[in-house]
Amino acid sequence: MGESFHLVNRHGAKIWFGSLVAGLCIFAILLLPQLFIGMMLKTELASMKEDLKNLAASPETAGAFIHHLFGTLTQNGNLVLAYTGGLLFLTLLASAFYSAGLIGAVREAALEDRVSVGNFYTYGFRFLFPLVGLGILNTFLVSAFFAGWGGLYPWASRDDLYFMAWAGIGGILGLLLLFAITFSPVVMFAESMGMFRSFGYGLRIAVVKFGRAFLSLLVGLLSGGLSWLVISLVAAFPWLVLQFFKDGTIANIVGSAFGVFLLGILGVFPIILFYGVLFRQYALHIQDRLFPEDHLEPVMLKPSAFDEEDNRMKRESIS
Repeated sequence: MGESFHLVNRHGAKIWFGSLVAGLCIFAILLLPQLFIGMMLKTELASMKEDLKNLAASPETAGAFIHHLFGTLTQNGNLVLAYTGGLLFLTLLASAFYSAGLIGAVREAALEDRVSVGNFYTYGFRFLFPLVGLGILNTFLVSAFFAGWGGLYPWASRDDLYFMAWAGIGGILGLLLLFAITFSPVVMFAESMGMFRSFGYGLRIAVVKFGRAFLSLLVGLLSGGLSWLVISLVAAFPWLVLQFFKDGTIANIVGSAFGVFLLGILGVFPIILFYGVLFRQYALHIQDRLFPEDHLEPVMLKPSAFDEEDNRMKRESIS
């Protein structure tokens, strides 16, 4: 845990600034579809704005507002559907880009002891689609696991012994799957692997280094949870101070808004600490066991008498 806080002390400012710049860029990109739909539905939105004003003044007009809303959605159904699907797809890519950039920056800090703002964009673009694919693979495997495990419940509920076996085996398999999902992005970024090989090595870590994987995940969660607790207290401080003012409504609005703002700009530190622990534990205690061939000492072979005779004959033939 101490190494993760040391990592934040050395490189936390650069990682935070890189995440802030990347987050602002993503926000600007996600704002473009809102401007597009606003221009396409300018007339309808203006009419709905008037309906909202009437609704605020006269709550009994709620029925007319809902009728108008459904009419607008029906009239522009294809546009709204395309907008919603495109926005969801763009949000998925933006989230994957941000996650890839952040994990890559932590990887550089933890394994290479260096980091720059450019690492966010380098890793973000390089691992964008592999990380999306890994997320889809993890979602499929988790869904399949719970579907199979839940499907066996009627059989397990017949007898206490069956139920204990069902719960115990399911719990162990669930832990293995959790460790594999946790370490697969670490392997992906540390070794520059694809999603299937990364998950395979993540599962191997869960089986071969079960204790180390459990300890690493526990320490990572404790580090992230502790930092999140500190950030939450810092974010709540303005709201607590403003409670001493007479106008409680304004104090609640301003304090809550400022608290959400602080959570937004500081909420990246728990993720930095979590992945900092995982990368350091991987480099110190797991990587050698996973790839022993990369750490073998080179063997220097001495030439034998036959090699010396063969070399002498070659030199004579050349001369």
